[in-house]
Amino acid sequence: MKVRRLPSAVLAVALGASVLAGAAPAFAAPRTGAAVAAGGWPTPDWYLQGPYQTLAACDVAYEDAAQSGLYTGLVGCHWFRGGGPYMPGYYYEVYIP
Repeated sequence: MKVRRLPSAVLAVALGASVLAGAAPAFAAPRTGAAVAAGGWPTPDWYLQGPYQTLAACDVAYEDAAQSGLYTGLVGCHWFRGGGPYMPGYYYEVYIP
């Protein structure tokens, strides 16, 4: 029987995807844009909130959203380059299943 070897990058991506699929969203991740896919668009069930002209204004809105308790997941403020219906600016992301 032949055993195929997968390149480590392919294996890491496959393993990472399976782990993320089973993981619950983090509540308050740091300003990493973790819910933004590699192409720069939010992943399914994650929605951009904004745009805000300054990081400080985005932080205020993010803290308000965190205190409201309406969302099961939040990702902190980060710069989004814009595209499609979204204008460039600072956004935070919310998880709505």
